[in-house]
This record gives sequence, C-alpha cells and structure tokens, in this order.
Amino acid sequence: MNKAVGWAIRPGQRLPMEGKRLPLLHEENKSGAESSHSSDSVLVCQDIVKRFPGHIALDRVQFEVRKGEVHALLGQNGAGKSTLVKIITGVYSYDEGTITVDGKPAKIQHPKHAEELGIAIIHQDQQHVSQFDVTRNAFLGYELKGPAGLLDFKRMRQLTEEALKRIDADFTADTMVGELSVGQREQVAIVSALLKNPKILILDEPTASLSNREVRKLFEIIRTLQSQGVTIIYISHHFEEIFEISNRITVLRDGKRAGTLSTPETNKEEIIRLMIGRDLTQLYPKENLPHGEVVLEVQHLCQGRSLQGVSFSARRGEILGIAGLVGAGRTELALTVYGALKPTSGQIRVHGKPFSPRTPADAKASGIAFIPEDRRHEGLIANLTVKDNMTIANISKWSRWGLVRRTQEKQTVRDMIEKLRIATTGMNQLIQNLSGGNQQKVVIGRWLTGNSDIYIFDEPTTGVDVGSKVEIYHQMTELARKGAAVLLISSDFEELLGMSDRILVMQKGKITKQFEAGEATQQELLYWSTGGEGPKEEGTR
Repeated sequence: MNKAVGWAIRPGQRLPMEGKRLPLLHEENKSGAESSHSSDSVLVCQDIVKRFPGHIALDRVQFEVRKGEVHALLGQNGAGKSTLVKIITGVYSYDEGTITVDGKPAKIQHPKHAEELGIAIIHQDQQHVSQFDVTRNAFLGYELKGPAGLLDFKRMRQLTEEALKRIDADFTADTMVGELSVGQREQVAIVSALLKNPKILILDEPTASLSNREVRKLFEIIRTLQSQGVTIIYISHHFEEIFEISNRITVLRDGKRAGTLSTPETNKEEIIRLMIGRDLTQLYPKENLPHGEVVLEVQHLCQGRSLQGVSFSARRGEILGIAGLVGAGRTELALTVYGALKPTSGQIRVHGKPFSPRTPADAKASGIAFIPEDRRHEGLIANLTVKDNMTIANISKWSRWGLVRRTQEKQTVRDMIEKLRIATTGMNQLIQNLSGGNQQKVVIGRWLTGNSDIYIFDEPTTGVDVGSKVEIYHQMTELARKGAAVLLISSDFEELLGMSDRILVMQKGKITKQFEAGEATQQELLYWSTGGEGPKEEGTR
C-alpha cells in the first residue's frame, strides 16, 4: 500500500470478488427490515446524533446496510440524508452514537479514513479535467509512484483498464474525458471509486443528468457490482429508479429514521407517507380555474435550428404544459421568450402588443418571470445569502431615493420563507448551504415578491424531493388562481398530466401535438415526443 495516499491496491493485486455472485436480499429475506442487525451487516450506524448551532440535523438515527444489497436512502431535502452520508464518509464528525464497519467499531475521522475502511462516494456533481485522459482523471489525487518516485503511468493505466472492463465500459483508459458523454463521465467516476476497492459505494443522485439509455447502462453496472459483492447506498428522488434497483429502503424525516422497508413489500404511497409524515391524498394540487384573456402569444417563432415555426398562446389562469425530450427545443423556447436568445423570425405578443425583448431585463419589465432549469448556475449567486438571492431581482420594490428600506425587505423575506416552508437557519444563511429543493424555493420566491403575470418554470422539480414538489405545485396553482399564465416545461410526463390544463408536445424544434386536460396518457406523450406522425400545429391556440 502507498501509505502516503492511503492507496488500497498493491502492485499485481487483482480487484476482489470478481465473478462471484451473492444472493439478493429479496431472494433470501422478505421479512420486514425493522428487525435487529443482520449477521451480514457491513455498515451499522447506531443512535447517531449530529448537532449544528441551533439545529439538530440527526436525532438518534439508526441505519444498517447489508453486504451485497442496494439500499436506497430517501427523504425530503433537509431530512438529514446529506449529513448522514457526510458522517459515513468522514466529512463530518458525529456528536453521539456508534458506527461499525464489518462488525468492528469505526470512528471515521476524515474522508481518507473512510476510503481505508472501504467506503467510497460518487457525488452528484462530478469534477473532471476535460483535458486529461480517463486514467489521469481516475487517479487524480491518488497517483501511484514507482521506485524512483516518478508517476507510474503504466501501472495506473493497467488498473484503469481492468476497472473499465469490470463495468463493461465502451471506451479506453486513454480516451480524453472531454470526448465522453455525461453518462460515460459518470462511469469514469465509478471507475475512480472502484480503484479504491470499496466495500460500500455511495451513489448520490447518479442519474440527475443522464439520458434514459445512460440510466439503463448505469443500472447494469450497479447489478454487476452487486453480484461482485459491492454494497450500494443509492440516493435518489426518482421513485421508479428506487423500486427497480433497490432491495431495501430507509426513509429519513426531520433528522430521524422514519422507517426501513423491504422494497418488494412496499409501494410509492407508503414511502411518500414516511417521507412527509402524512398520507398524500393528492400529489398534484391542480384546480379547475376559469381562463381569462390571452397574455402571451407566439407566432411562427424560429431561433436558429432550435425552433422551427413554433406557435401557441397562453391565457390568464392557465397552466400550459410543454413536453418533450432533451434537445426538443423547450428551453430554447423559454429563453427566446425571456429575451436571453434572439429569434431568427416570428413574433411574440404580450398583452396583445408586439414584444421584442433585447435582454431579460426587458422581459422582466413586461411581467415575465423565468425559473431556469440550472438553478445553481443560472438562478442563484452562491456566495450571497438567502435574503439577497430572494430580493435581488426586485430590489427597487424596497428602494426609495437610492436607499433600500431594510425593514420592509426583511419582512417580505421572512414571509416568503414561511410561505414556501424553506428550511434554513435564517435569511442570512448562504444560499450554497441550502439543499437543492430549498434553493429552488428561493428562486421561485424571488419572483413571487414581484408583479409578474407570465411565469415560465423550466424543469422546476428536477432533483427536488416529493414534499418540496408539492409546495412548488401549490405555488403554481396559486399563481394561476391570481390570474397569471404559467408555462410548465418538464420531462416528467406524470407531472405534466397532473398539473396542466393543456399540454404542447415539442420534437426537433416543432410542436407535434396538443392535448387538452384529461386527453393524454404518458404513453401518448412519449409517442409524440419521439416523433409521432409529424408536426401538427393547426390545433394549437
């Protein structure tokens, strides 16, 4: 072992457990998961307590993972998932409780210590060097040295190739990372983790940026690793993934364990009840509201190759869904209406008048609000506070003679934090320290403090837990009730069907189909999103 870097592979050593097949949990034990710890427990967290100033993040949490299983860890944003994972991986210390790994007490002191114990994590946002090849990225920060103290690239490349074969990758150790797809970069992260010989591999929202085909490939890799004896802790907000790939599910709520269940013996409704602490009788709080006059009209809009003659209208009190797959032109449509992209041809009308925004500021002045898909890079300023992020777009509302009336500004922010149920230590907390769902609520709250009457939501619930989704849906309904037109762009067909009055389907920059409320199914949306019979714009209004 290279003790200088805590390396876990010795020269000539092969990767362990290769070719071995362990029985899955649901093949050997269908009993409820609330029983005492199993003899094959590879990780046991007992009565873990973690306190932050003025806040208990984890309150006597118990979490047990068995060898060779895929164990899903669920909970709303702020439920304690990230804190627990950071304790398991040595980023945080804990105040009370015990952790055992392979039956031995383990006071995990730092991330290197966790890796030495066989615990590795693949974060949601991977940091790769595009100008490096796969080998250099896989060993970044853990480079192997030869007898003379020089980097042993030959050995590193050999080990990388072995790990790539282990997951059946379709690229080599010499491939430049900049040439890989998002899904292939995820595989590079898996390879980097496997080179540490993990007993436990933690995947944090691994499919957030993957296509359906890449998700299928990831699941194949997970099953392969599982058969080789690697234990997977899988964190995701996507229930369909959880029920397909996991053996057991542990749910955290408000810093406590709400329950642990065998996946084949539970269902979505039970998991949601554990996550939010009550029965969720209506996931989509849609209301049948009267529609007023047309406030937004788009006619034959073109934008480069992204938009090719798009026409539609949106009315007051209406939630207009826009469906489509990646590359359909949905985001480009939103950015063009919002003034961030210039149209090649066509016309936009707002309140019946021609509208040609030169910048997003023009769109904002005309009453258009835009909640972007990439909230971290396009919707937030990471080193500013919750208050500053929430009020920055409408600061003139609290200004007089060049001075900001701080008392009124702070009261508005307090009211919005309460209204949206934003989990924060206070308005002066840095936005970057909030969970993804709470960050999204701040972006939405920013526009609710203004006077917009056209709201464009671009993938508003991506990476957001079910409880936060319901809050976002409630705000959409509230906006429609107040007479705003809401455009909901989403890849979640169930979400579109549950919240929309009408749904427009886009494919290759065109509207291929329109559905009224109650007319469509998920299968039909997918059919028209992938091409259908071709563009049919005559039915749009």
